[in-house]
Amino acid sequence: MSKVDLEIAENLEFEDGDIAITIKEDGSIGKVILPKVDLKVQSSAGYKAMLEVVDLLQPGSKEEFLKHSKKEKGSVH
Repeated sequence: MSKVDLEIAENLEFEDGDIAITIKEDGSIGKVILPKVDLKVQSSAGYKAMLEVVDLLQPGSKEEFLKHSKKEKGSVH
């Protein structure tokens, strides 16, 4: 397992493509902060890792993310 880079800071600095997950005191997911979920983001290793983490913390949430991203694309009839 890779080392976790822990930094206590007064502000948040994000780079393009960064994903953040806030975890509440009770261990549940607070918020997931991520860039617009386009095909590039969906195919990234970071997005796939985020799906695994949220599903570990809150089982079933991975499927909810996948449904939401599918719905965002819309459909043509």
